[in-house]
Amino acid sequence: KSMMKHYNMIGIVSTIVLMHSYICLCANVTISGISSGGAMAVQFHVAHAAIVEGAAIIAGIPYWCANMNIEQAMTACTTKPSLISVDELIAATYYARAMLSIDAPDDMASSNVYIFSGTLDSVVFPGVAQKLIEYYSHWIPESNFKTVLSMEAEHAFITNDFGSPCQFLGSPFINNCNYDSPSDFLQHTMSSFLPSLSPPVSWNSSNILAISQKQNIPYGYTTQTAALQEIAYMYVPSHCLSHSGCDVHIAFHGCLQTLDDIGSVFVTNTSYNGFAESNNFIVLYPQALTTVVNPKGCWDWR
Repeated sequence: KSMMKHYNMIGIVSTIVLMHSYICLCANVTISGISSGGAMAVQFHVAHAAIVEGAAIIAGIPYWCANMNIEQAMTACTTKPSLISVDELIAATYYARAMLSIDAPDDMASSNVYIFSGTLDSVVFPGVAQKLIEYYSHWIPESNFKTVLSMEAEHAFITNDFGSPCQFLGSPFINNCNYDSPSDFLQHTMSSFLPSLSPPVSWNSSNILAISQKQNIPYGYTTQTAALQEIAYMYVPSHCLSHSGCDVHIAFHGCLQTLDDIGSVFVTNTSYNGFAESNNFIVLYPQALTTVVNPKGCWDWR
């Protein structure tokens, strides 16, 4: 499983390349994620810093936090952030670069980063977000950050029009807190190339396309051993169906938000598609798989 994280990201990058009918390789790439998806977004950002313009991390975790140790993942990285050594994580990042397994960390310096943590989060404690800010601050200037750390919200993706009450913990882990977080984080993460984010508009369900993840899994792995669904989804706005060069936003779901757990709710009820339609960017929704060794369908962020 130690290689699963690497293979997950290979599959995602390969999928972006295979979307050549709708984008070109020079298109801007931004990312976001909630919970384990937030952690995976951090992993993706660090590993592919040269292509990521911005990252929105919701209840996420710093790079290499668990150090391949499941006990540390379930304690320091989630509920006991005082045990996280940011200096060690920075050193691990430079080591990964020395091994040529990630892009140069300095490439993150121009990224715009949004970080959200609810004050009532009982899954990933708010102190973890502080450690993530400290980690990112080694490379990214303060002016590039936007943080939302004072909302009384539980562990969830936050909307202003869909989901459970703001202080609820449970499926589908999408909470209505009367706060349009996608508007906030998409504007911030895309601000280097999109000066003003247009409000969301109605979107066409027929523009949600299923794409293969299976074909991008390296030889010797299966969807089960890589913990990836056979398909992912992408929303292609009407403009991008007939024009190349569209930007791309990758949205990572969290644990217990897989197709097996909540169906297509994350794909259809998180506001991404409406903003994509009005601002002409594609949204890629990678899909993790629930397995015996991954019963909650989390991304492997260790």
